[in-house]
Amino acid sequence: MRQGARILRITRAARTGLIVHQGGFRRAFVTVSVDDGHLTDLHTADLLARYGIRATFYVPARNPERPVISESQIRELAAAFELGGHTMNHVPLNSVPLVRAWEEVSSGKLWLENVLGRRITSFCYPRGKYSRRIAATVKKAGFLGARTCFLNRHDFPADPYSWGVSTQGRDHSRIIQLRHAFLERNFRGALNFLRIHKSTTDWATHFSYALDWVQANGGIAHLYFHSWEIAEAGEWDKLEGVLRRIRDQTDLNRVTNGELFAMWRRRAHDDRQAAAA
Repeated sequence: MRQGARILRITRAARTGLIVHQGGFRRAFVTVSVDDGHLTDLHTADLLARYGIRATFYVPARNPERPVISESQIRELAAAFELGGHTMNHVPLNSVPLVRAWEEVSSGKLWLENVLGRRITSFCYPRGKYSRRIAATVKKAGFLGARTCFLNRHDFPADPYSWGVSTQGRDHSRIIQLRHAFLERNFRGALNFLRIHKSTTDWATHFSYALDWVQANGGIAHLYFHSWEIAEAGEWDKLEGVLRRIRDQTDLNRVTNGELFAMWRRRAHDDRQAAAA
């Protein structure tokens, strides 16, 4: 299919998820983020558009582990979806000196903004690795917020540079779930894994529990995944089933990561004004 026609088709389809409630946002949201900018992200974009699901794609300029999409393909994605920063070289930022981390974050932002011709506001830490100093670096670079890999979270964070996620699109054993939660001091996530997600190891079921919880209690059901992992596991049909479930959950507002980050900023501003009054 010609690129222009493909962009138009994706854009028209994705618009079906722009507004869920005409009367304004209910405080229950669902968001999707896709990491690494692999070539298979284009297939993911087709599926997201088919079901009217909004999403944020985090794309590095280069990745030593696997190929990334071209600049023209990045612009194709950006016709329908949010694009976010993921460094220049997909480097785990806590593994390099702070000056190198700054270069990765700031240069990656500048590169992507030059490709798109517009400002980007969302960031994702490669492999979820960060520290307080790294978070401060991301803030200094001008991002509104940053997404981690803290699992089993459905809340608005206290710090906009430490957003968690509900589910990764990959099966994890109970031991891995709990071990990572305790290593990352994500104690609420550990409790949620047991209480809300019922210790399930199947990622599609895991996310279904997130959707049900958020629909009943408010918060954010956040699915993130790597398209290349979905492809390697042969789970495109499974992903499509999850996207169909998101589409059918009409009580949840479908938003991008960047919209959540901006919402956090507005809420913090309103709280400061109320406290000063």
